[in-house]
Amino acid sequence: MYTLLVGLVLAAGGASAGYARQRMAAVTPATVAPLLAERLAADSTAGVLHPGVHDVYAARAGQPAWFARADRDAALDLLARADRDALPLDSSLAGLRALSDTARVPASLADADLAVTDALLRFGDALARPRADATELYGIHWTASPPEPPDVAVRLADAFASAPSPAAALALWADGLRPQHPGYRRLRAALARELDLEDRPELVLGRDLAPGDSGLAVVRLRDRLGIETDLSEAEAPAQFDAALGDALRRLQRARGLRATGRLDGPTRDVLNVRRPELIPLLALNLERWRWLPADLGDLHVWVNVPRFELAVRERAPGAGPSDDWAEATRFVTVVGARDWQTPAFTDTLETIVFNPTWIVPASIQRESYGYVKGFVERGPGPGNAMGRVKFLFPNDHAVYVHDTPTKWAFGVDDRARSHGCVRAGDPEALARALLPRTNGWTEEQVSDIFNGSWWPTQWVQVEKTVPVHLVYFTAEVDPNGRLRVYDDVYGRDGRLADALGLERPDQGGSVLATLIADSIGDEEVPETEDEADESETADLPADSAEAAPVAPRDTARRPLPARPAAPSDTADTTAAGVLSRPGRR
Repeated sequence: MYTLLVGLVLAAGGASAGYARQRMAAVTPATVAPLLAERLAADSTAGVLHPGVHDVYAARAGQPAWFARADRDAALDLLARADRDALPLDSSLAGLRALSDTARVPASLADADLAVTDALLRFGDALARPRADATELYGIHWTASPPEPPDVAVRLADAFASAPSPAAALALWADGLRPQHPGYRRLRAALARELDLEDRPELVLGRDLAPGDSGLAVVRLRDRLGIETDLSEAEAPAQFDAALGDALRRLQRARGLRATGRLDGPTRDVLNVRRPELIPLLALNLERWRWLPADLGDLHVWVNVPRFELAVRERAPGAGPSDDWAEATRFVTVVGARDWQTPAFTDTLETIVFNPTWIVPASIQRESYGYVKGFVERGPGPGNAMGRVKFLFPNDHAVYVHDTPTKWAFGVDDRARSHGCVRAGDPEALARALLPRTNGWTEEQVSDIFNGSWWPTQWVQVEKTVPVHLVYFTAEVDPNGRLRVYDDVYGRDGRLADALGLERPDQGGSVLATLIADSIGDEEVPETEDEADESETADLPADSAEAAPVAPRDTARRPLPARPAAPSDTADTTAAGVLSRPGRR
């Protein structure tokens, strides 16, 4: 950049006033502006600078943006924190600082001003856009829906116009370019904490600390826990109180220690552990937020595939796009097996079908029978693989959410077992959460259908817009501030890490393995019958049907052996259970 700026100076005819003469004159924004104009005019031909640089200075009537040293420092500090947003640090940052530090006369101030603005706009482009192409990485398994990239120069000019200072304009501008989702902010904060720890000195305490203790050692402990548990400085007195003990217990439970609420040797060792393995994992999951729409919808369905859960989330009336959602319901799911991956995409819920029929796809017929029979349809009933209801959001993948008679799989840890569709662990709760909000139904109307006859099939058009987001996050921070890490069930993290130039996360390593284990076990598992239901074999061909294992109540969280076929989108293909109607779609 600096060589290029020299080229702009030469193209403009050299420094119009010699540096020596400039040192003798008073230096003001007005003395810098003509030199900015010369360099911008030269760049109109050379095309060295970010195209938006011209727009920024046009909006400022040609006046410098970073005349004050403090304002340049604020801009450079923002660039130095690019890694907090999972962006690579600008390799020219050291040179930019040197240029800024030595800028004293109008010519060097003009050079520094342009260089800082150019670097900021390039940073803004990276901040507001995906760095990797999801479809190039994952093909049909991922369809990203990022927002239209903003004009970062216009946004910066607007921030200058509305903020009281350049430093305030910077903060406003950068925050507006980031994904506004609360999940992005929380994950970004977690990444910042881990990056800060890399340069953090070890916590050294001469003795154990317990409730009632006070002094500088307690202050140091609170400061260290502020990184782990989000305690604010306002909550950091020198007294070891109940809040500090609770924070220690949360940390101890999360790290597999005895939850004593005291600072003992093992807890002190854990506090000093750096977790560099987390940094690439958090960074690549931040990138995935850039693949989502800017507006997820005030009411939407959220399925995080690696978490094996579905939530209906609703934002309070009048809340803004950066406000968090409340969960109307959340329950476990079964998702696509590794050979039948549930894709990541966004679509809109259109229809809810009660007592559905199901047409067996050719691919599943081929897997079940070894050949394609033709048109095979499963009628409504307790043996139908769709169960009592399916939720349709038409898409190119023929994927949807549905009930299932095969309940045993909800009680195991590895729930990647379907042919791509999402089995709902509590479909009645899903219908109760949606239809009163979209169609004005009562919950009793929903319950009557689930408790009533299996006939007739009932199609309900959803009357309000409800986006459905099938997402793939292997790390997230929940609204309570808890970092959750999930198994990369489809092996997608490595390819994204490579595309971003990150180290591949090692989920077999002790840090990530511990975090994954800590994130398992608190899901709401649906009730299961003590005895196996006959419908548990409803999704197997007649010649291969076997009793499906049922997870006992006291071992419901233990992984069970893989079974030959128990996908959510297969049906009873016994002769008595199949209706074949050639000629009908």
